Amino acid sequence: MSILNFHNIRLTPIIHRKVTFAEQVRREALAWRPDVIAVELPATLASWIVRGALRLPQISAVVFEERGAPGELSYLPIDPCDGLIEAVRLACEHGIPLEFIDLDLAGLQEPWRYLPDDTMLDLTGLEPFVDRVAPLVATRPDDRTSLARERHMALRLRELAARHRRVLAVLGLGHFTRVRRLLEADHIDPPAAALGPGDPPIVAQRPDARLVHVSPASLSHLLGEIPYLTWLFEQSREELELTGEVRFDKFAALQTIFKLAEHEYRQRYKETITLTQWKALLQFTRNMALVRGGLRPDLYEIVLGARGVVDGDFGCEVLEIARSYPPQRKNDEALPNFRIRNGRGLLEGRRERFRLRPRQEEPPSELVQLRFRRRPPAELKARWKEQWQRSAGRGICSWPPEDERQERFMDYVRKRALQVVSEDRRQVQEFTTSMLDGLDIRETMRNWHTGKLFVQTTPQPQGKVSAVVLVFQDEPIGELGSWRATLYAENQNESDISFYASPLGENVVGPRIARTEFGGILSIYPALGIPDIWRFELPDEIRTCADALLAAGILFSSERYVAYVAARPPRQVLKRLAEIYRKHIIYMPLHGFSANHLKAIRKFHILDGHDVRQWAADYIFDD
Repeated sequence: MSILNFHNIRLTPIIHRKVTFAEQVRREALAWRPDVIAVELPATLASWIVRGALRLPQISAVVFEERGAPGELSYLPIDPCDGLIEAVRLACEHGIPLEFIDLDLAGLQEPWRYLPDDTMLDLTGLEPFVDRVAPLVATRPDDRTSLARERHMALRLRELAARHRRVLAVLGLGHFTRVRRLLEADHIDPPAAALGPGDPPIVAQRPDARLVHVSPASLSHLLGEIPYLTWLFEQSREELELTGEVRFDKFAALQTIFKLAEHEYRQRYKETITLTQWKALLQFTRNMALVRGGLRPDLYEIVLGARGVVDGDFGCEVLEIARSYPPQRKNDEALPNFRIRNGRGLLEGRRERFRLRPRQEEPPSELVQLRFRRRPPAELKARWKEQWQRSAGRGICSWPPEDERQERFMDYVRKRALQVVSEDRRQVQEFTTSMLDGLDIRETMRNWHTGKLFVQTTPQPQGKVSAVVLVFQDEPIGELGSWRATLYAENQNESDISFYASPLGENVVGPRIARTEFGGILSIYPALGIPDIWRFELPDEIRTCADALLAAGILFSSERYVAYVAARPPRQVLKRLAEIYRKHIIYMPLHGFSANHLKAIRKFHILDGHDVRQWAADYIFDD
């Protein structure tokens, strides 16, 4: 016999304000087909709770002031992800009689208990989950207020079982064990007998209770789930099959939040999130949840992951979408607005601020301030763009931190190019008298059956790499939309660069600060003061800007080797030009380099005057 069944009563224990259990209540109602639904809520608040459930998807709360506790406001959120509220909605939607079986005690607040992640319910099913977890979280034997409430629930369930054929009882997981035992007992003592002189009195009615409309900004404090996840559940309620074959997937809902934020991010900043970043983001949020002791990430984890893996702009997009709940913008019944600010409650029309006492104690939490560096809004950027167009031309310069990063990357490319040359010239031979440059493991293992050893020799290349050509996106030489220029080194640690990039002044990100993106760049080190290749009439063989940069690298390089990083190998005409000038092109595919490093190198900021460097750091982001 199932531990959840007692004669004609089906007990459905839940963890409050978790969408997985709200969905489970829906499945239980379909399977049991009850004549009456009983919920662990007090009858003194019944009319307000029903009214709040009928207002959904707009979120309400039932609030009331406790007698003898001035300045304290108790509240019960009408959370659609709470299994109790879902049971109330089902009863109202399908015309099933509804009974409120909890005992109302003055100043009641159910203590918070550590509970397993509700993901376990999807993996085990309700009965195995309850069988293992319920005894661990059962109310303490010396908790007189809980005993009184559980006696009241058991007595009410017995009354309902005598009058109805099938009863569905929805109650908290912590009360299940004792309520079940009381139902099996021959006699149940009255609830009042469990209470002593110092215990809170039983409340017969709540004349001061009222229903309030929760402020949109307060939903993240009041709801058990992420607000937008709650909205996704609201949208999918009618689509979920009551047979349980289709379930609300919280993992998919969190990914929906990421995808919506990525769409806004792409529309606003014209940037995309790479596949590598997506994988890192999902892995990071999952690991953060495991550290916290959960299986699914919460609001903090997804926002922290979005900010850390991508950038502050994407983190803000995720935060804004996650905290949003579209239906809450309206207040159809013109109810008083209820706001939560700094742990205090404010009611519209009341000047005082109340101390808050939720019916279920909130889990331990810590206030964390996350700082986001965001790019400026479009209106401010428009003003900066007008200023740039009026004042540009005082003498542009680059942003030194980007110069240093660019020079480090180009130096890395030069070293890697020489390694490619060395690898091409590597020779392997059988060991005789010298180990040369070391043992060749691969060839030795291949000939292991012969008992012979093989060593390798890697001759050092005769020459260095001076010119590096990096091509992100090629374009025809006759296309005049891009910005083409040559900039010269300001000190001995910098190189001369020629490049083509997005139009200068098209994307102004700060006062006298413009952002551009390279299409291709030529770096020559040490700096030689090369001529501006874009001022010359180029031969017909040079068809694209990438060809022009590579030809310039061949002509002006002081060393034998020219490194060429691009999506495609150089054209044959450039190889012949290199032979004529006794140069050797080392081709390295673009996809062989880190996408994040390439993204960092491709962006480039131009300042309208050296004085702009004093405040440029406030507007240039490392994204």
